[in-house]
Formats: sequence, C-alpha cells, structure tokens
Amino acid sequence: MNTLVIFEIILAVSALVSLVLIRRTYFPMNLFWAVGVLSIGGAAGLGAFVYGGFTDLKPYHSLASGFAGSVGIASFTVGAVGGIFSRQFHKAGWWIVLLAIATLSSVLLLDIWRLTEEVRYGVIGLLALSAIYRLFINAASGIFLVLGVAMLVIAGLSSGWLATQFGVEQLNIYHALLAVSMLSFGIFASKE
Repeated sequence: MNTLVIFEIILAVSALVSLVLIRRTYFPMNLFWAVGVLSIGGAAGLGAFVYGGFTDLKPYHSLASGFAGSVGIASFTVGAVGGIFSRQFHKAGWWIVLLAIATLSSVLLLDIWRLTEEVRYGVIGLLALSAIYRLFINAASGIFLVLGVAMLVIAGLSSGWLATQFGVEQLNIYHALLAVSMLSFGIFASKE
C-alpha cells in the first residue's frame, strides 16, 4: 500500500472521529459542521480508492475534492459564525436548516457551487476572524478553532514548501494537515 492511500485513509478516519465529536454540539450548527467534515471525509475516501488503483473513480474524486474545497469550507464558516450568534441560531433552529437545505439544493441543482479562489479566500478569512473572536471569548475551546483554521491555511498555502523541506510528498503533507484540521474542528464543536 502506498503512502498516498495511507494518508487518505488517515484523513477519512479523522473526519469520522470529528463527525462523532460534532454530534455533541447544538442543533442546527452541528449540521453545518457535519456537511464540511463529511465532504472532506468523502473526498478522502474516494481518494484512497483512486490512489489504491481504482482509477475509474478519479473524476468522482476530483468532483468531491472541489465540492469539499467550496461547500465544505463554506459550511465550516457558517458553523463558526453560527457559534458566535448561537442564541439567534438556536431560536431560529428549523428555519435556518430549511434555508440552508434550500440554498444547498439550489446551488447543487444550478451547478454553481464552485467558489472562485478569491471568494474561497474571503470565506476562509471570515472563518479566521470567527476563530480569533472565539479565542478571545472562550480560549479553552477557541484554541481548537484557531488550530483548525491554521492547519487548513497551512495545508492550502504551505504544503509544497513543507514537502520540499522534509522530503515527503506534497499530498501526504496536505492530507496530514487537513486531518489535524478536521480533528481540531471536531474538538471545537464538541466544546461548544
């Protein structure tokens, strides 16, 4: 078994562990965290099959990876911002879920779910601002959100540099950093 498969499996398992931790947070924010974790975990599961030799799944893995990079990251941001406005989100409960399902359905049906790079940076910036705010409000749980965002940003921007420094494949570094990010998001959500 090659190392790409191993690191994809590690990412998929960390997404599953994070999903178990996320169920402890309040409704409806746990649904947004779950969409983000499941999208990344699903892409990692498909990636394990692709790098394991099932090359027919490569288009699905590419599609799932793009979905995780757009809708998954946006879901994390909605979950983090929702934590800031938890009282309002908790009171609105089902209305937020209904609006989110309607939005997600229309985005998927119209095939407009791919975020541009600039919009993705904006979404991650909003996630980072939410993390910094949570760090000042409740440092015990906010540190995990900051760690998750930091690992997400480092995975996206510095995995190539880290790979050359340590002589490891870039995708392995990327998947390891994403795995730490998923676990951090799960721990944060469980402490909400």
